Amino acid sequence: MASASSKDQPTRIFLWIIARTNSTVFTKCMTFVEGVQVWYEPYLSCALNETMWNPEFKKEDPVADKFRQTLKENEASDKMKEIRADMKPKVESSSFINYQEKFKYPWVKEQLELPEPSKDFVFIKDHSFAIVDHMEALPDVPTRHTFIIRHPRQVYTSLKNVMATRMHFDGIGWEQCHLGQEAVFAPAKDLFKLHHRLWKYVKEKYETDPIVIDGQDLLSQPEVILPKYFQRLGIPFKESYLSWEASPDKPAKCWKGSADFVLLEAQTGVTSRAVQSTQFTPPKVPRGTPSRPEWTITPELKEYTEDAMPFYEEMYKHRIKP
Repeated sequence: MASASSKDQPTRIFLWIIARTNSTVFTKCMTFVEGVQVWYEPYLSCALNETMWNPEFKKEDPVADKFRQTLKENEASDKMKEIRADMKPKVESSSFINYQEKFKYPWVKEQLELPEPSKDFVFIKDHSFAIVDHMEALPDVPTRHTFIIRHPRQVYTSLKNVMATRMHFDGIGWEQCHLGQEAVFAPAKDLFKLHHRLWKYVKEKYETDPIVIDGQDLLSQPEVILPKYFQRLGIPFKESYLSWEASPDKPAKCWKGSADFVLLEAQTGVTSRAVQSTQFTPPKVPRGTPSRPEWTITPELKEYTEDAMPFYEEMYKHRIKP
C-alpha cells in the first residue's frame, strides 16, 4: 500500500471505529477542516448489503428472521415513509450520496482510489468489523490508519439504547432488549476483539504506532487531543477547529456515503445530536460509567464488557494521552 502523498492522491486518513465511541461528532468536527473530503461509513454499507439486506444470509435463522420482520415493519411505518420521501430529492440531486444498494466492496475501493486533486486529504470514518475480513478492499493510494476507542461499558450501554429505540419506534423495555439479538447482523460481542485485531494488523503491515484516541479524552480535553492528532498526521491545526457551525444540513451536502447513513440515521435519532453539534461537549460521567443511570448492566452487557476489556485496555495504553 502506498504511503506518500501526491497532488492527485492526497492521503486517505481512516478513522477506524466501534459504534458509540463519539466518532460522528469527531467526523462533524473534521468536516470543517480546510482541504478535507469526508467519507462516511462506506464499508459498513457494504457489510450490511452482504448481511442484513441479503435475504440469503442467515436464512431461516429465527433471530435473523425476527430482526428482518421488525425491519420490514419499520420500513412500512409512516415515520420511515416520511423520512425516505424527504431523502429522495436530496439523493437524486447529490453527486456525493448514493443509495444503499450501490455499496459493494470493489466499488468502494474504486471510489476511494479516484483522484481528489482539489483536496489536501480524505477522511474516512468506518467500522473495523466491516473491513477486517476484506482488507483487499482498502484503496491502493497513500493512507494513514487511526483508531478511536471508548470504555466497553459505555459503548455497550449506548449501543443497546440505540438498538432499543431505533429498531422499535414504539419503544422496548431495557431488560427485554438483548443486544446480541437486536444487533444480529453485527458481531456485537466481538466488536472490541475485531477492532484490536485490525489495530494489530495495521501495526504489523503499515504503521508501527498507529494513532489511538479515546472518545472520553476527546470530549474532555479536545484542546489537547486534537492538536496532537493533527500533528501526528502532519495536518496544520487551528484553534477554530474546536468549534464549528451547527449546519445540520452540511453533512448531507459534503459527506460521501450511503443515503441510509448520511441522511436517514440523522433523522432517526442515531446520529442527530452529533450532526447538529457545534463543539465537543464534556462528558457528565467518569470513564466507564454509563451515560444514563437507567442504562443498567444486563447479563449480556456484563458478558460483552468483560470479554472486551483486555482488548480495550491494551489499546488504551497506546492512546494519545491528555
